[in-house]
Amino acid sequence: MARKAPFRERLSRRSAILRGRTGRSLPGRGPNHPSLFFHLPKCGGTSLSEAMYATVPFNQRIGVIDAVATRRAASILHFNEDDPQKCHEDRDTGQLTFDLREGALLQHMAWDTMLIHGHVFWSDRAWQHFGQRYKYVTIMRDPVARMISNFRMTQRSGIVTDDLDTYLQGPIARRHAQVYLRYLVGRNDIDDDALPAALEQARARLKNFALIGFLDRTEAFLAAYRDLFGVPLRMPTLNTAPGETPDLTPSQKSAIDTLCAPDITLFEDARALFL
Repeated sequence: MARKAPFRERLSRRSAILRGRTGRSLPGRGPNHPSLFFHLPKCGGTSLSEAMYATVPFNQRIGVIDAVATRRAASILHFNEDDPQKCHEDRDTGQLTFDLREGALLQHMAWDTMLIHGHVFWSDRAWQHFGQRYKYVTIMRDPVARMISNFRMTQRSGIVTDDLDTYLQGPIARRHAQVYLRYLVGRNDIDDDALPAALEQARARLKNFALIGFLDRTEAFLAAYRDLFGVPLRMPTLNTAPGETPDLTPSQKSAIDTLCAPDITLFEDARALFL
């Protein structure tokens, strides 16, 4: 749940989750399967995760692999500094945070947690030991729009201080452009010579998801979720970013399209599988 939301909004959101969980706590009213919500950044996942929380009965666990807490924990473990920026996913040290999250993911799966949610990378160990038990769910967004949203967010947070042209030449832009690839392959950085093999690996892993939704086809996703899990989701629009999408020059648009090419392929593959 967003930490910076106004108090009344946070209270309203918590109340909605409480009401939903109360109604689902009667026998036979919870989800049909345990699930992992594989949260891809800037794809509407906050709205979806809170809707999913509200379906879990009180006698079942919700495992939230919190983004900020895991960044801080990784920073303490590796640098003895309580700094949420030190091991941020967008930085060179981001792999340290994802490694920690894999441990948390495995812990929750081994604990039979009903719903697990977080910004986690694909884990071969999780799939090997728990892939037959857990239904993997995610939601995607047009990769170019997703990258621009990520750029704006990191500007607001101070992680990116460059203008757009400078940003597009650096490693953070590459990570923002290749989110789907990075998350599905399980590495924070993928060298150019490894891209073809990594893309094929990521494309194959899309087929292991029980459900992939798309931000521009929310109603179709909600219907498919209800069919799969036997519970409806009430999904408000949350965490809407302030400000306007920047106007792009032709050269900027071309650079973004090139950077996003692997994610565009994965997005198109996912739509072919799930629409």
